[in-house]
Amino acid sequence: MGLSKKLKQAIDTLQDLVPLQHPVRVTRPKRMDEYGTCEFLEEPDRFLIRLHERLPDSDAMHILAHEWAHAVAWTDDPLVEAHGPERGVAYSRCYQALFEP
Repeated sequence: MGLSKKLKQAIDTLQDLVPLQHPVRVTRPKRMDEYGTCEFLEEPDRFLIRLHERLPDSDAMHILAHEWAHAVAWTDDPLVEAHGPERGVAYSRCYQALFEP
């Protein structure tokens, strides 16, 4: 299952209003243990966001905002918490962009 029109529009909105430092690819794999993940790939430099295929679009958009915020606040510093204040601010920006236009 590919990305729906609604999710593609959400990605476009985030790219415009909450841009990332590197390109991003969003996929909807069939087999995942989590609802969503975000990772940074070094070759080539880009973010990979995965959203569980079985999530309805409305839920996938919330997970997209969460994972996009991880990409916004991404750092290799092991002392920075994955769900710390930097990601909280980034999540707020993502949520506002998608759900409070």
